[in-house]
Amino acid sequence: MDHLAESITTILVVGMVVGIPMLGLTVRFSLKPLVDAFIRLREAQLGSTDTVLLRERVAYLERVLEAHGLLDERQILPSRQGTPERLPSNVPLKDRERV
Repeated sequence: MDHLAESITTILVVGMVVGIPMLGLTVRFSLKPLVDAFIRLREAQLGSTDTVLLRERVAYLERVLEAHGLLDERQILPSRQGTPERLPSNVPLKDRERV
């Protein structure tokens, strides 16, 4: 009977040492896509504040470049919702060294 208890104990110890990490990895990899999708959804819902901050940051950088004389007077196109902002292709770019 002592041999049976030792066998059961060995099986339980091996199961806990190997089984619990394997179960944890399985759960992690199966839930990762769901968690990533949820995070992207929350970012999309709260993304409008990030856009405002980014626009303010770009405006500040443009002011700094103008102060250093590194920015040409360019016609700024009005932004359209859903489309990326682009400069017209005929706008010449200055080739200057970094400040």
